[in-house]
Amino acid sequence: MSLLSTPAIVLASMKLGEADKLVTFFTAKKGKLKGVAKGARRMKSRFGASLEPFTHCNLVVFEKPGDKLARINQSDIVHSFQKLRESWGEIYLAAHMAHLVQRMTPEGEANPSIYRLLLEGLTFLENGADRQLSAILFVIRLIAYSGYQPRWDQCLKCRASLTQPRVYFSSGRGGTVCAQCADGMERLAAISQGTLAFLRASQRMDYTVAHRLKPSPAMRSEIQTLFGQHMTYLTGAPTAPWAAEAAVPNPA
Repeated sequence: MSLLSTPAIVLASMKLGEADKLVTFFTAKKGKLKGVAKGARRMKSRFGASLEPFTHCNLVVFEKPGDKLARINQSDIVHSFQKLRESWGEIYLAAHMAHLVQRMTPEGEANPSIYRLLLEGLTFLENGADRQLSAILFVIRLIAYSGYQPRWDQCLKCRASLTQPRVYFSSGRGGTVCAQCADGMERLAAISQGTLAFLRASQRMDYTVAHRLKPSPAMRSEIQTLFGQHMTYLTGAPTAPWAAEAAVPNPA
């Protein structure tokens, strides 16, 4: 049995047996990890609120070769992100970020970029950033850090420059195609030149700096459709509308 000590973010937790919890974390050292917290649902549990979703914690687990579930020994709160649980908009997007990380990552493979992205994404939400823009930037980077960075610079089929007023994104090919090459293709999402410019710019920028961009409502709608289809294609299952909470106003 080996001991692992690592910073982690709680993705999800569920009841197990009479008093235990099954918890899924995304850790800095080992990527996605599942473990059992014995007695975590008892009133005087030593874990307290440290196993609640979105919690940033310092985690200590015991891992036994051959076992799929680790044994959670200790979890100390670094930051609870309690503010995210106080409004529907923040709860929706924080839960969806955590859900997408679960869907897009294998167990036991460290990915420091995704760990930092999730921590930064939750921090931006808590600090009152533009929620819809934060969700868009999060999904763009999550796909890239998972190894599926789309191409935005040229048609993936004929290699021509994308100068037409409207081009298309192909989930199957993982990038843009011109109008001529798009004929007959399936799983296409239309993209305007403004949206294409935003995607190129956001790809080059640091995550923090990219929050200064101001995509229009039409551009946001195109991006949501594009990445919703792409995420469904990558995971093999329908993906919920990750910016559906846009109708909920941002905090004053």
